[in-house]
Amino acid sequence: MLVEGIVALVVTLWLSYLWLFGFWDRKDVFNVKFEFTRQTFTKVLIKKEHIQDFFVDLYRKYKSEGLVGFYALFTPMLLVTDPELVKTLIVKDFNKFQDTVMEVKKEVDPLFAMNPFVAKGMEKWKELRGIQASNMTTVRLKEIIPIMYRVAENMVNYLTEKKMAPVVAKEVSFLFTVDNASSCGFGIEPSAFTDPENNFIKYANSEKIFQPSPLTMFGHFFLPKIANFLKLRLLSKDAEDFFEAFVQKMIEFRTSSNVTKSDFINYIMKMNQKLIDENKPAYTNLELAGHCLSFYADTTETSSNQLAFLLLDLAAHQDVQDKLRKEISSISKCPTDFNLEKINSINYLNMVVNESLRIHTQATMLSRTCTQNAVIGNTPIPKGTKVFVPVGQFHKDPEYFPNPEKFDPERFSEENKDSIPKYTFLPFGEGPRICVGFKLALLQIKLAVIFLLLNFTIHRSSEEGKEDISIDNTPLLTPGPACKLKFEPIIRDNCQ
Repeated sequence: MLVEGIVALVVTLWLSYLWLFGFWDRKDVFNVKFEFTRQTFTKVLIKKEHIQDFFVDLYRKYKSEGLVGFYALFTPMLLVTDPELVKTLIVKDFNKFQDTVMEVKKEVDPLFAMNPFVAKGMEKWKELRGIQASNMTTVRLKEIIPIMYRVAENMVNYLTEKKMAPVVAKEVSFLFTVDNASSCGFGIEPSAFTDPENNFIKYANSEKIFQPSPLTMFGHFFLPKIANFLKLRLLSKDAEDFFEAFVQKMIEFRTSSNVTKSDFINYIMKMNQKLIDENKPAYTNLELAGHCLSFYADTTETSSNQLAFLLLDLAAHQDVQDKLRKEISSISKCPTDFNLEKINSINYLNMVVNESLRIHTQATMLSRTCTQNAVIGNTPIPKGTKVFVPVGQFHKDPEYFPNPEKFDPERFSEENKDSIPKYTFLPFGEGPRICVGFKLALLQIKLAVIFLLLNFTIHRSSEEGKEDISIDNTPLLTPGPACKLKFEPIIRDNCQ
């Protein structure tokens, strides 16, 4: 009887194994069964390595397969390694892959749940995205450039006073983007470079918004039901409390004082009043705070990381820096002369920015959830399947970008850019879910570079005895504290 029981148990376990880990076999898709789970526990959770390392290995080994199945514990997932199939996923069949894989519940993370990036369902996504997009129009970007001038001038004064003392690249870029977000979004006088007690720096900094533990990030991407059951937060409680109190006080002040400004918070107040006037459900103060957090977060963190990497690239490649400064100066030696049209007309600046985006991609993966049965290539994909695109690996693939580790802006010249295969360069994603704030991100990055190169020669600091870029273990690729720069002032004529 005991032997029969053991045999029955073994058979049951074996059949369960074949069923649970036979999902992709039954669909004739190449797959690895335990690799993701093994690497997650041994590398991400124990060694604190970046989750992207798993996708680097998978892409390098099995790129030619086009589709690679894997399992997060027992859940089948898919990696798309063929750019032509990526088009189906994010553009052609967008209606069938409209959601990202992250699931953030309002009961767990009420402010972060208002971000369009995690919105579920076409209707909700359009609603939340539309609110953010209202502040990213060409007309709006033209309106806020004079405000950004003041922020950039504060940055120049701050760096001039440093007298070439080393500064952490990430810190100076974050101060710049925080002032842009708080002044353009909330009508607050820019003070990040002058006031060490700036509330946004104290309560809404990188550590409080964008540094959840590896377990939290893994859970929300790959085991969201468990992550929400365990109440794993992406946003710190300090940042949530700060934004909720800040937005409530700002709305109360503007309402009681009849103050109107052309900024994001004024837009959401008008939007909410219109809902009330039409007898429609209005947003609560907590939800309004969520909208403001979305604008602030999308304006600061990824942009500051990308700007920091770009400044490090320019410091490490003086020939590129000199050529770019010369092209900027040929248009004007006065940074406040640069309006939106002039900024976007600097072709070499566009090339340099694109090359830095390629090498230091913030979103190393795109993710989608299949929301209705679909087909990628000839493979049927059932509803609920989580699908990933290895953007960072495309950007470093020598087939698409020869000598990929070399910083070479000429890849994006008018003569060369058409040779880049479509859907292999995706720094902001593509299709309807392309990053809603990418135009604002590019604007503030380019404007910062214009102000800095017309005022300084940028050098890498070698005081630590190392020149390589360190990467913090965050959801985003971030230059570490050892990445420092020196800004050598350039004597130029005053602008009148």
